[in-house]
Amino acid sequence: ILTKDLPDPALDIPEGYKAARLANPNGATPTLDWWRGFRSRELTRLMEEAQTVNLDIAAATSRIMQADAQARITGAALLPSVSGGGQETYSRTSGSSSSGLTNGGREVVTYSASLSASYEIDFWGKNRDAALAAEETSTANRFDRDVVALTTMAAVANAYFQ
Repeated sequence: ILTKDLPDPALDIPEGYKAARLANPNGATPTLDWWRGFRSRELTRLMEEAQTVNLDIAAATSRIMQADAQARITGAALLPSVSGGGQETYSRTSGSSSSGLTNGGREVVTYSASLSASYEIDFWGKNRDAALAAEETSTANRFDRDVVALTTMAAVANAYFQ
């Protein structure tokens, strides 16, 4: 009953917008260093400084590295696990016996090694889905960093022109 009055979210796009997008799909995309077109040394210096010393951009970049590491950790569940170990034991007996006789003693060295491998079959796809989710989080963090950088550049440009 509550869903009966929901509006249709589909919007009609005017033909002019559709035609412009088809005519030159990359024509409206600015270059990454668009501010250089103003030929202002001061604006260029401000933009470059904003990109290198902005803590929000640095934090966003750190989140990318963190998400990449988490994706590698999560993806490790898809690989087999191998472990190995080794041990050396040394023992020496004295040369005297309970009767008081000396027999020269004895030295014994024992070596042992072990190797084991295991693999969890991802029957329901849990590990594969977790790895995919971690990779998508990493991709989303890259877009987040770009948004932070673009917002920073726009704020610097607005302040400069005002």
